[in-house]
Amino acid sequence: MAESNAQRVAKNTGFLFIRTFLVLLVTLYTSRVVLRTLGFEDFGLYNVVGSVVVFFSFLQTALNNATYRYLAYELGTGNSEKLRHVYSMAINSHILLAVCVFVLLEIGGVWFLNNKLNVSPDRIHAANWTFQFSLLAFCINIIRTPFNSNIIAHEHMNFYALISIVEVVLRLGIVFILVWSPADKLITYAALLAVVSGIVMICYVAYCHYSFKDCLYQRYWDGSLLRQFTSYSGWSLLVNVADVTTTQCMGIFFFNVLGAVANAALGVANQVISALNQFLHTFTQAFNPQIIKNYAAGRNESFMRMIYSASKISYFLLLFLAVPVVMNIRYILAIWLGEYPEDTPSFVQMIIIYSLIDALQAPLWTAVHATGKIRTHQLMMSAIKIMAIPSIWLILHYGGTGTEAIIIWVVLNFVCAAVRTLYMHHHIQLDLHHYLRYVLIPIALVTLAVVPLAFLIRKSCDNEAVAFLLSSLTAMLLTIISCYMLGLDKEERKLLSTMPLLRKILK
Repeated sequence: MAESNAQRVAKNTGFLFIRTFLVLLVTLYTSRVVLRTLGFEDFGLYNVVGSVVVFFSFLQTALNNATYRYLAYELGTGNSEKLRHVYSMAINSHILLAVCVFVLLEIGGVWFLNNKLNVSPDRIHAANWTFQFSLLAFCINIIRTPFNSNIIAHEHMNFYALISIVEVVLRLGIVFILVWSPADKLITYAALLAVVSGIVMICYVAYCHYSFKDCLYQRYWDGSLLRQFTSYSGWSLLVNVADVTTTQCMGIFFFNVLGAVANAALGVANQVISALNQFLHTFTQAFNPQIIKNYAAGRNESFMRMIYSASKISYFLLLFLAVPVVMNIRYILAIWLGEYPEDTPSFVQMIIIYSLIDALQAPLWTAVHATGKIRTHQLMMSAIKIMAIPSIWLILHYGGTGTEAIIIWVVLNFVCAAVRTLYMHHHIQLDLHHYLRYVLIPIALVTLAVVPLAFLIRKSCDNEAVAFLLSSLTAMLLTIISCYMLGLDKEERKLLSTMPLLRKILK
């Protein structure tokens, strides 16, 4: 990787870290207030009603993958005319998708909500309005996807960080309105989220129009390009369908079998994981454009090196926060929420393990998408992931706990990771010996250096507050030291040293 690219990655990572910490702090606060204001029942209801809309988000994710990949690829090749064509067709495709999804969910989604979900009669009116506002926000987010992809592909992370902060501040405003609003809290919450989605989309559109003169929208239609989008998105769709279907079916199974409180526990767990994944997403967004552009430009050595480095550092970044959270989850939930559903701690701990596996594998996903040849990979991954649905249903149906159901989900994700790694040996000539030496062994050494000692210190303290502070600081400090000494090689330390703050610390 050229030095200029390293400096760009480091600078973008800095912008995104600032954004992530601010978003994390506000998200933790707003989640607490929303849970208290709505209550367990309405929070669980919002989680399951919103899932009817989110169930179709695999369509948005599939097109988002296609848009981001093609934009970053054309930027890597330097073909400005093809770049404008791809951008224009991406916008056309997302508008068409938003219209189709709106019509489909207005017909099928309303029927499913009123006939298949176990919603109490006194809340069915609120559930229907919540569904309508969630659908509106979802369609707005579909249309804004190509603008978001354009900003990230151009690596303008400063604006991306700024607009994310604006969005989270608006969501903070929603919390204060929600507390004082005399209207139905659930309906008000869903309506205001839709308004925020609209404001953010306007900001994205305006910035792209005025900042990227090489990538302006034009009236353009190319059926062959649309077919490429459709083919790529269709195969990308498989894993997205499996992921979204599994998580949403899990929510519905929990709601119908274990009750609204168990579903609320799952919702709280997902809030925690969402906050941690925002931290991880910060780093992957800084690296992903370079992985795709290196592949497009034929720089194979830089392409492989970026995969190794990004895999390790993605894992280390999530581990940095995951260990303190896993050790102190009950204390954190008590401080954060006060009262919380009793299954929440075990749900959070299991899903954190799931997320650590994803963190390690994220650069390999990007490498698959960079090649554009994703059919075989998608078929294998979706076949494994979809097995979670009958497995979870059987466990719950025969009296199993929610934690046992989530364990099955985690195990299948680990199987996906193993199969994907072996497949990449054939697909991109991934050297398994190098992957073991430069990725898997370093992360194993760092994990073994951090986890046992941190847990030992946690158990040695009787006072909860002291145990939380001491174990968290120890875990974070051990993670930093062991990552630098055991996890990173010489070139990766050099990359980190290009960040001004870290350079001062190292000196």
